[in-house]
Amino acid sequence: MSAKKPFRPKARRPRGFEDRSGSVLRVERHLVETASHVYDDWGFEPLQTSAFEYADALGKFLPDEERPNEGVFSLEDDDGQWLSLRYDHTAPLARFVAENYQDLNKPYRRYQAGDVWRNEKPGPGRFRQFVQCDADTVGAGSPSADAEMIALAADVMRAVGLADGDYVVRVNDRR
Repeated sequence: MSAKKPFRPKARRPRGFEDRSGSVLRVERHLVETASHVYDDWGFEPLQTSAFEYADALGKFLPDEERPNEGVFSLEDDDGQWLSLRYDHTAPLARFVAENYQDLNKPYRRYQAGDVWRNEKPGPGRFRQFVQCDADTVGAGSPSADAEMIALAADVMRAVGLADGDYVVRVNDRR
């Protein structure tokens, strides 16, 4: 009678995810800290939201009931509700503002940096988990808030060591 070999899983990293070494983490930390100092100097408040949000509150990234992991990483909680890892910092900001609108000074200006997760096909330079650094203004009554965001982005680029002309700020108009 032969003894059954014990199962030994092969060491392997999940596709689309990366291990970040100390040197990469130090550079990443420096970039986020530098950007955070600029945001602070401009009067933006830090905000840290949960890594999970209710899946039904994800807007355009809302998973299908039939495919709750489409685009996002989701799990069903013990109360039967679907939770998803944050896809970006926008949906958590919208939820935070909706819950706290009456108590927030307007315009509300906040920044956040942290990991986000996307259940999409990975490719070269495209990962399923990465750090996003985000700043937003909510409740501004004038387009000057948009101009401020452009100037803020340029200030962050200069603060991390890029010269004017070494970067491009692109503006999106969703109309």
